[in-house]
Amino acid sequence: MARGRKLESFGDFNRSLTNKYGIGEGSDYKPWLRVQDVKSNGTKSQVWGRKTGRVHHLLSSIESQFFYLAEFSDSVIDIREQFPLLPLNVSQKIAATLGIEHPKVPYTGVPNIMTTDFLLTCRKEGRIFYKAISVKPEDGINQRVAEKLDIERVWWELLGVEFNFFTGNELTKTQSSNIQWATSPFRSGVQTYTDSQIQIALAMIEPGKHLLPALCGKLVPLIQGRSEDGLNMVRYLIANRFIDIDLSYSVEANGGFEVLSVNVDKRQISNGD
Repeated sequence: MARGRKLESFGDFNRSLTNKYGIGEGSDYKPWLRVQDVKSNGTKSQVWGRKTGRVHHLLSSIESQFFYLAEFSDSVIDIREQFPLLPLNVSQKIAATLGIEHPKVPYTGVPNIMTTDFLLTCRKEGRIFYKAISVKPEDGINQRVAEKLDIERVWWELLGVEFNFFTGNELTKTQSSNIQWATSPFRSGVQTYTDSQIQIALAMIEPGKHLLPALCGKLVPLIQGRSEDGLNMVRYLIANRFIDIDLSYSVEANGGFEVLSVNVDKRQISNGD
């Protein structure tokens, strides 16, 4: 892992900007804060983004939870985490207007550059728009946190960008865990299946409840794969939205899932129609 950066002075901020931190889109974006830059008791992680083609730096378990949900959304086309609110003097003016003390760097007292946990680029019906998301556990929002969230909210409102909170709950935790389970084999390396294999698998899967071992056992000989290919094919179909399943209960814990629909358009594409 690369060494952490010091972000304690204006000189540190300028060096980071010169090195393109907090700048760019898609695979070119570099988050303002990386896991090695932050001392935290939270569960930090680095996750390869299937949509962005880069590593995402997630500073807590609830950030990871939100990331998987956002990436799985058809409307989300780019995810930028730890997005800096620049220029600094704008957030300072907002804080002064609200009568709130602007965040400072501990020990040095230098005004700190604030960040928003996630900036999403979305596309729906041909329209591109943005959503800024602050991710906080519900029991972690005290008065000071609420004040800083107010600065963020006004900052984004001035730009005409929708600003929302995500606190998570047991349902979103389960949904996110299922998405992580389905997509994880396709992050460490590229694993794909032929159109013929996908066609065969989709032809035998119908809406309804399926036991995972039984479904995998049927798939292996049909796709002429190895024993592990049955499970990975199921995960592949879920991860790539060939089938939509009920994500509200744990697939692993229950040993099965309910298929809500088979994506007919994708089945036709894989059939070559």
